[in-house]
Amino acid sequence: MVAGIGSVSAQSAPPPPSATTQQPPFTVSGWSYERRGSDVHMFRCAQSSCGAGSKVSYRFYTGGKQMTLDQFREGQEQIIKALEQRTPGQRITLLGVDGDKGTAPRMFKARRLTVTPNGANEYQVSGLLFGGQGGSASLISSARDEKASNDNYARFVAAVKLVLASKTR
Repeated sequence: MVAGIGSVSAQSAPPPPSATTQQPPFTVSGWSYERRGSDVHMFRCAQSSCGAGSKVSYRFYTGGKQMTLDQFREGQEQIIKALEQRTPGQRITLLGVDGDKGTAPRMFKARRLTVTPNGANEYQVSGLLFGGQGGSASLISSARDEKASNDNYARFVAAVKLVLASKTR
């Protein structure tokens, strides 16, 4: 089964990837794809409408480990400290943390602003989606513009949800 939302399409049961060419579980028109390591799917904006230099990456995990919104927030604060220590002079501000308070499937999202040592701004939206028994996924969108970062995240999160939902069936 192939399900789609706008220019995004997801396969419900992707075939096992070959050792040489592994395709992503879904593609988004206007974005170029690159496989990072064994399990990170990286997309780079290839058109002006998504913001020059914008990137979105996602990764799927097996199992249904859950966490609370407070645990997610604490994890984001630890990530910020680690990223700032890795690049001296870089400052990262947590702009907001959102999430549902219900049961599975759950979704948490953090919005951050990174100011590099040379003064450049980058906005990130970092999210975790929990699909119950079907596993979970992380999704990160980054762009020079906050609106582009949020819009790109929203575009990809719909497809990630479709893939997680197909894994629970």
